[in-house]
Amino acid sequence: MSGISRRSAVGMLATGFVAFLFAPAASVGAVATPQIRAGDVCKRVGRRRTVGKKTFECVRTANGAKWKRAKAAPPPTTSGVKVLDSTALAVGASQNVVVTSDGRKIGAVVTRTASGVVAFSRTCTHAGASVSPGASGQLACPAHGSVFNASTGAVIKGPADQSLTQYKVTERSGSIYITI
Repeated sequence: MSGISRRSAVGMLATGFVAFLFAPAASVGAVATPQIRAGDVCKRVGRRRTVGKKTFECVRTANGAKWKRAKAAPPPTTSGVKVLDSTALAVGASQNVVVTSDGRKIGAVVTRTASGVVAFSRTCTHAGASVSPGASGQLACPAHGSVFNASTGAVIKGPADQSLTQYKVTERSGSIYITI
């Protein structure tokens, strides 16, 4: 930098700063991830990639391997899986359970309220971490501190801004069943 004057150096810094301030918003926080479009060439058949909310799959075509928009898999369904004995859950208490459906294990939180039993997904709506029963009828996410109401699934404290997904719960013959 010995060959550059102080005035030139300040001018270059100022120009860079102004360019940063007035850059398009999309490029300021952009992450350098490759964009995938249907019909683009891919390398490994069978590979799946998700970009935004779109999922693509690499398939073999007459012209070689290409990305194709994949159809979303239907969510697993169960017709009432026993998760607890009724006596295992006192009024106001919450408990983590696992529901096995189509070979997949799905985490849920079951809470007994004064009006019955409710169940919610254990997946935090902010970043996908697992919520756990906390103090005084709340479900807490340890990742970023979101807090949810254990009776309604509603957000009490963010950064999450959406309620937890609620599952259908039935109680019969001394057992609690969840339908996903």
